[in-house]
Amino acid sequence: MSQTVINFKTDSKLKSEAKEVLDSMGLNFSVAINAYLRKLISEKRIEFTVPEIPNARLRKAIKDADKEYKSGKLKFYKNHEDFEKALLS
Repeated sequence: MSQTVINFKTDSKLKSEAKEVLDSMGLNFSVAINAYLRKLISEKRIEFTVPEIPNARLRKAIKDADKEYKSGKLKFYKNHEDFEKALLS
């Protein structure tokens, strides 16, 4: 298998933190990048993840729903038929 070199720019802090993680795993950048490239090729997609932190609008909606639940204003139905009757009435 022939080898080639890839050069890319990244934030120095990102590189340092990644190196620490890889060192703790007994790996290096070459192994990590090659594993990532193999996954990219086989799945033909890039997955971006974000922390599951609700934005201000969602936090307000959750807070309002919690208040409504605690106040007893929410209606509960024992089964689908009762729910459907309420919707159609």
